[in-house]
Amino acid sequence: MNDNVKFGLKNIPKSEKTDKVSEVFSSVAKKYDLMNDLMSLGQHRLWKEKLHSMAKIKNNETILDVASGTGDLALKFMKKNKNISVTCLDENKEMLEICKDRLLDNGFFKNLSFINSSIEKFSKSENKYNLATISFGFRNFTDHEKALKNIYKSLKPGGRLIIMDFKNPNNGILRKIFSSYTDNILPVLGEKVVGDSESYRYLSDSIKTYMSVDQVTQLLSRTGFINIKSESMPGDFVSIHLGYKS
Repeated sequence: MNDNVKFGLKNIPKSEKTDKVSEVFSSVAKKYDLMNDLMSLGQHRLWKEKLHSMAKIKNNETILDVASGTGDLALKFMKKNKNISVTCLDENKEMLEICKDRLLDNGFFKNLSFINSSIEKFSKSENKYNLATISFGFRNFTDHEKALKNIYKSLKPGGRLIIMDFKNPNNGILRKIFSSYTDNILPVLGEKVVGDSESYRYLSDSIKTYMSVDQVTQLLSRTGFINIKSESMPGDFVSIHLGYKS
């Protein structure tokens, strides 16, 4: 049995990936939001607004924000509806601390919890959440199937999951432009802004080896999700998946 997984373009032992990904995000944590604005020319804010509109969050719903990062999505949820509960889950301690400080600094103290764990190891909560979200974190997981199974267990019947992540454009010309940008511009930005080109080279390479839209759809179906829909954002290098627990 092959226990190797992709870390960027490299094959590494499965047991090493979580730590290696964590090292990447520890390195970039303090300037992660600035880099997101620079890399996407601010577009990531519009993509996350689209995710929020698809989520259709109602009063008193419980949300699990997986790979919460610096908490920008959780903050958006709380600002738009204070009558919800949000659990921010992230494997990286530095990112989770930034997430916690960000939400507290914005005056949100109630109906929040923070869990330092990978989703692959998160199995304590069953039938608890109305919604689970993953924003640009799914491709970094070590075991995608196990992660989805754990999310499925954690959702209430009828609960929904939304995954947003990068994709390779279908159009050959756009794919070359996108690849050139991620190969050449991202590492340079990473070096100039964060002092770390290699972490952003990994983030670029992780897009190349990430699953296609169809493969993500098949994986969602295989792990029990139903009524699965996918949508590509303008430019065709970001996709959103929506699926429901039966």
